[in-house]
Amino acid sequence: MKVIHAKPTGKSIVKRSGRGFLEIYSSPVGDVPVLHVVGTPEEMGHQYGVLVGGKIKRNVQRMIALFTEAGVPEPLVNLLLDNVWKRLEPHTPERYLREMAAIAAGAETAGYALTLDDMRRITAVTNFDLYKREERIFEFLGEEGAALIEQMQQAGGMSCTMFAVWGSRTVDGKLLASRDLDWVSQTGMHEDRLVTVHHSDGLNAFVTMGYAGVIGGLAGMNEKGIAYSEIGAFSVREELDGTPWTLIVRQVMEEAANLEDGVRIMQGSKHTLGYNFMLADGDPTNYGTDLFKPCAVVFETNFECCETFYEDDPKEQSAYWTDPQGGVVLYGLPMPEGVARGDMAYGPSTRALQAADNGPGDPAQDGDPRKGSTYIECHKPMVDMIHAYESGAEYVFPVRDTKVIEAGAPRQIGVEEALTIAATVAHNTEKLDECDWDVMSVVYAPTDLSFWVAYESRDEEGNWKNAPDSGYVQFSLRELLDAVS
Repeated sequence: MKVIHAKPTGKSIVKRSGRGFLEIYSSPVGDVPVLHVVGTPEEMGHQYGVLVGGKIKRNVQRMIALFTEAGVPEPLVNLLLDNVWKRLEPHTPERYLREMAAIAAGAETAGYALTLDDMRRITAVTNFDLYKREERIFEFLGEEGAALIEQMQQAGGMSCTMFAVWGSRTVDGKLLASRDLDWVSQTGMHEDRLVTVHHSDGLNAFVTMGYAGVIGGLAGMNEKGIAYSEIGAFSVREELDGTPWTLIVRQVMEEAANLEDGVRIMQGSKHTLGYNFMLADGDPTNYGTDLFKPCAVVFETNFECCETFYEDDPKEQSAYWTDPQGGVVLYGLPMPEGVARGDMAYGPSTRALQAADNGPGDPAQDGDPRKGSTYIECHKPMVDMIHAYESGAEYVFPVRDTKVIEAGAPRQIGVEEALTIAATVAHNTEKLDECDWDVMSVVYAPTDLSFWVAYESRDEEGNWKNAPDSGYVQFSLRELLDAVS
């Protein structure tokens, strides 16, 4: 399997605001806008609004359209999102509130019709995916929510994925990781995709990959070599009285100098919904020395739990389900020098409350993890591919019955192999009619402070491609950071 990827062939600055600027990186697989924001929350927000306020407004309109195109009146959608935000706002760090206000003000000075309510709504949309939405919607809308119930029931499940490998599994022992974002596709948001480089005063510099207006970012890596990934995983223990997840991981990027810092922040955060997260530390500072120790960790969270998993974790080794006959079925897939996740949870507390992947938290499901769609289509294939490279075995991806890895000598995983794993498990064109496939795919090389990012695309004839099939563009975080003196 050959994955398309390319280095940028050129770049040009298209707009400036103070110390911030917007540039376009061109490549054989398409252009990627890169935004640089610098300074205090007010300065960065003003630059963000001036430089991409129009892009943010279009993305807000697209997100609202996810509801209105199903027949839900826009005022009702706005009421829903405003009520969601009221629950999130008290738990949102104050510096992000200041930045959001400055984005709206900066956009207004540049002539864009973007409001602070717009910024709040785009944050609410990216952090609102309550399990049993059709039942709980009355908490937010009361009787008026009836029209929204049917639309929400029609929403399909998404299947994000992530993995990390290092040590003896990889070339030169360097850490490689991924983040596949499966979300509502074919919305047009790819037109306002955005890589953002944050130079925050007094905090770590970092980069996020996502879309204009999502200030926390959907994927990212900081200058210390820490990268993050996320997966939505429905739980029956979900509330909105917590910090938006996109801002929790941004806090990690800004404040964590190492994996231990990141773990402390994640474990100490007030989580909301069912999510799985991964932090991967490439340890670039110590590469080439005896102190070099890359590692990655996974978190399974909901409003009540935050269970933490390291490589070859005993909690995953002992994860089990009891079948109706009383038989014990072990289903964990732990491995040394690696972690991976789809939606499936392996922590006893998290899994007991899980609705995703045939979770036992939903009384309509029997809890058998082997029936979980992401377990079958995502998590197990990732682990099987990692083992295939280790052993030299052939690997055929069962979802599409396609040979992905040829049999041969055992080999270590490098960038090409990491791209192959990420691209394989990303939902492909068989999900076209369901509008559910991979809209953004990122492969990280945190030891080298490099990353590859792909977005879904549409050609001039109107044909859509998912993110991996559209091609990955390679970036160097060092070069991005050096662009601001």
